[in-house]
Amino acid sequence: MQYRYIQSIVVVALIVALVSTPIGTTAAPAVRSADTLSDQSELTNRTETEAWLDKTMARQLEEYHVPGAAVVIVNDGEVVLAKGYGYAELESQRPVVANETVFSIGSTGKLVTWTAVMQGVEDGQLELDRDVNEYLADSTVTVPDTYAQPVTLEDLGTHSAGFEDTFSGMVADDPDEIRPMEEILTDHQPSRVRPPGQFVAYSNYGTALAGHALAEQSDASFSELVDDRIFIPLGMTDTTYAQPLPDRLESRRAIGYTHQNGEYQSHKPVIWTLPPEGGSLRTTTTDMSRFMIAHLNEGSYNSEQILKAATARDMHRRHFTKSEEVPELNGMAYGFIEMDRNGETIVGHWGDTPRFKSLLALYPERDTGIFVVYNSPGGGPARFELLQAFTDRYYPRSDTPVVEPPAGAAERARELTGDYRSLTISESSWERVLGVMTRTYSVRATDEGYLTTASLGEETRRWVERRPGVYEEVGGGDLLVFQFDKNGRATHLFRHSFGPATYERVPWYESLTVLQSVLGAGIVAFLSVLLLWLGGPVWRRWRGSDIPSDHERAAQWVLGTMSLLWLVVLVIFLFAWINFNAEAASPSLALQAGKVLRYVALAGTVGAIVVTGFAWRDSYWSRPARLHYSVVTALALLFAWQLSLLGILPV
Repeated sequence: MQYRYIQSIVVVALIVALVSTPIGTTAAPAVRSADTLSDQSELTNRTETEAWLDKTMARQLEEYHVPGAAVVIVNDGEVVLAKGYGYAELESQRPVVANETVFSIGSTGKLVTWTAVMQGVEDGQLELDRDVNEYLADSTVTVPDTYAQPVTLEDLGTHSAGFEDTFSGMVADDPDEIRPMEEILTDHQPSRVRPPGQFVAYSNYGTALAGHALAEQSDASFSELVDDRIFIPLGMTDTTYAQPLPDRLESRRAIGYTHQNGEYQSHKPVIWTLPPEGGSLRTTTTDMSRFMIAHLNEGSYNSEQILKAATARDMHRRHFTKSEEVPELNGMAYGFIEMDRNGETIVGHWGDTPRFKSLLALYPERDTGIFVVYNSPGGGPARFELLQAFTDRYYPRSDTPVVEPPAGAAERARELTGDYRSLTISESSWERVLGVMTRTYSVRATDEGYLTTASLGEETRRWVERRPGVYEEVGGGDLLVFQFDKNGRATHLFRHSFGPATYERVPWYESLTVLQSVLGAGIVAFLSVLLLWLGGPVWRRWRGSDIPSDHERAAQWVLGTMSLLWLVVLVIFLFAWINFNAEAASPSLALQAGKVLRYVALAGTVGAIVVTGFAWRDSYWSRPARLHYSVVTALALLFAWQLSLLGILPV
């Protein structure tokens, strides 16, 4: 009787676990008053600009736990201010110096790639609307003909080629592992998962492919082309793709840090194996000022012309519109990301490495640009905050923010709720877990008609309807824009502040709530099996119960082994996600073992299903025990299903 009582408690606990997973709460919307925007200031007043920037950066370094940063502002063809803040190296207290300290700038360096591609267009070597395979005739790299429409350089430059996201092949443990561009692009080619020109989904591979196409049409390597045609003409003498850095730059390199438990931890530089147009560009803020001035001055810097005026303007104009119904929504220029704020035309790019965060923004109509780089992950939110603060100060918003939902907003908001997942996601590997967990937005509605959004690593944000399908951030300037199908159902979500991305509405069974519920219930179920598996003999010995038959023991071993394997697989891939960059560079033995064990666990689940049938047919154990066995087996199936949606268990 006592054993049956314990089994009943376990079954009840499993049911409670299934229904009690929290789905999140929302706070009341906060409204930003109009007086939070400062009066417009003159950018040319260097004293005031420096005082404002000093105060802003000092607060950011402290608030976001960043050891050092550097900023440069240009206007009317000149540097208004270039300044370093904090430390490039904490151990030696080496300060950041704007014209000396060398930073890794990540994908902001892709703007160099696209500038070089457009030089190839000017020379007649490339055409934006031709099949990129025509430029790869002598290369082992070939874009497969998955869809009738070929991938063009226009698609690559607007991140609308339709590639899945992949991190494989991008980093390594040692510079000696860097291979030729052609080999890397061939061995780590992502799948085409949608027709080109349909949606924007950021692609590192697409940029690398464009650089390779240019190099294939030239007699020089990509790095040599960029040196000869961009860096040398602009006097960017402290800018390089070299890994490791030359000695003259290594001594000036900013160290990357993370902040944990009140202390900073230094890290070695990441070794990038994706071709140079990936994340390996290192530079100084003053070198980047020359690049910005050239683009703002229609391709010209001093007496050097790196682009024709028409070409520079073409790179800054919109090339991809994400919503015809909402033209104010940021789309994609060519290589440049639209970053409009306060009604100002802004184009630029941002870059992320594990430790360094950067952002470059051009205001073409104002002949103004700003570039900032930080040496700690806290620079991620800090850079966008700086961009907004800079725009608010010098080009303040003229319209009045919406603060109250209009009539009927509550009903319309309810129709939009659900999870929306970025299309920048892997479809064919365990890397998919990164996209599912970190690039999913959960949209909820309040009774008053506001929308709220939540995503891992971000605070809950509140939105008020500007017009049906278009929502403005309460207390901010961002927009949410929904796309609808012919039946009026929301299918996609766009964020004004994040141009190179599209978010697709996922079915209810792929929502984070279901994922968390199933995985949570599965963990409880598997732990309950292990508890009974290990504690059963002790309990029987204490109570003097009958020894189970051989068939019953075998059935318990099947379920116990399966439960243990699923828990081990989950832990392995959880740690792989936490140590994502290290695993991408060099998969650990644990990850390799996990890739085998997931199939063994699946086989164990099939075995448990078979044994469940025998248990009920032959009346193994008590009825509560059989019910427990059946519930755990069913949860194992659901567990495997959710792991398949995460990419951990390929199908």
